[in-house]
Amino acid sequence: MLMKLILSYFFDLPPVTRRLIILMFAGYALKLALGNTINYVLGLVPYEFAHDYRLWQAVTYMFVHGGFWHFLINVFMLWMFGRFIEPVLGKKTFLLYFLLTGIGAGLITTVFSLNSARPVVGASGAIYGLLIAFAMLYPDQKVYLYFLFPVTSRQMVLIAAALELAASFSGSNSGVANTAHLGGMAVGYAYFKLPREIRRYWRRCPDAASVQFHRGKLEAEVDRILEKISREGESSISGRERAFLEKYSRKQIKKQER
Repeated sequence: MLMKLILSYFFDLPPVTRRLIILMFAGYALKLALGNTINYVLGLVPYEFAHDYRLWQAVTYMFVHGGFWHFLINVFMLWMFGRFIEPVLGKKTFLLYFLLTGIGAGLITTVFSLNSARPVVGASGAIYGLLIAFAMLYPDQKVYLYFLFPVTSRQMVLIAAALELAASFSGSNSGVANTAHLGGMAVGYAYFKLPREIRRYWRRCPDAASVQFHRGKLEAEVDRILEKISREGESSISGRERAFLEKYSRKQIKKQER
């Protein structure tokens, strides 16, 4: 009965989230079969990555975990957030975002520990990236921190960031890659924020005036054709005018989809 319920939840997940969980399970099964040796092959070893150019490790380390609870918590978090985020971002963008935050977290960890021979494993960097995505998409959504304390998703992220920052400066040798967690959050935040800042900068550039002028001309032409239809009927417009309206309509739909 329990297995049937778990399978029902699993097959109800969006496709990319489901496949990522399968990859994590495959990595965990490989770890069980081969032991800790796999950590040095598929895990991210900063020294080997930087000096021996084992570039695949920046991707594969996300799917190998330190132990059962590490694996289970990351899978649970992916299940919990992926089912809300993937339908909003779309399959391709969600996969890109997950890999981008995971790889970014790995690269930031490498920069801060270039000579370390200790392998970093697990998808936690990407999972913390998903926390950021959830807070950006659903900022006022109520969640229960540690299943007890009601907070908004935005507050949850701020608390998580503060705890990770404090842990990274504590100097404790807990085995938790706090730098990777903070790196995943930083890359996720940049993913959502930088395009907006670039668009704002573009609007302040001198060329933006000509863009606005061109846009104004297009809208004026649309208004003229619509007024003609209103006054004389749809049959009164030419083939060129009809094609212009259709093209303009397609562009507006694409903008809304973004």
